Amino acid sequence: MKRMLTALIVILLASPAVADGLDAKFHGTYVGSGVAENLEKNTTEQRDLDVTIEPYKSDGFSLKWVTVVRSPTGQRTGEGVKRREVKENFLPFADREKVYVLAPKGGMFKAAELPNPLLGGPALWATVEDDAISVYSIAIDDKGATELQIYRRTLTEKGLDMSFLRMLNEKVQVRMTGTLVKAK
Repeated sequence: MKRMLTALIVILLASPAVADGLDAKFHGTYVGSGVAENLEKNTTEQRDLDVTIEPYKSDGFSLKWVTVVRSPTGQRTGEGVKRREVKENFLPFADREKVYVLAPKGGMFKAAELPNPLLGGPALWATVEDDAISVYSIAIDDKGATELQIYRRTLTEKGLDMSFLRMLNEKVQVRMTGTLVKAK
């Protein structure tokens, strides 16, 4: 009996960790760059990308991404540089394997609630398929137009390949691809 218990512990310790709901192979910090095409303006932009994926609570995951849009001359500082940082937490969606929903935000003095797409707040959800995490965001503006954004991060031997698509009323506005290496 003692040998069987020891063997079971060894098997469990050697198995990939999925207790947090997301396979640990995704966890880490990734850095890299990409190129975004603005199809409406017929322009391209160089972007620096940072992505961190880590456990959230016992069965979810946290996803943080930083995008730095370089200036028209390719500089990281000065006029025309834009920086955007987003951190979202996701929890498994009941009865849907590998589908995650945005964790409600709240606090000590505010009830936890999710954004309302009809009031301009984006609805976010994520899916995991094999080696890819896809995050979807949909928002509705005050005129009823819809904006859909799709971020796909796919594991590679060295890190992540990333693609991004932003559509306004089903018309592609921005398309981006990038490559990131695992930093830690």
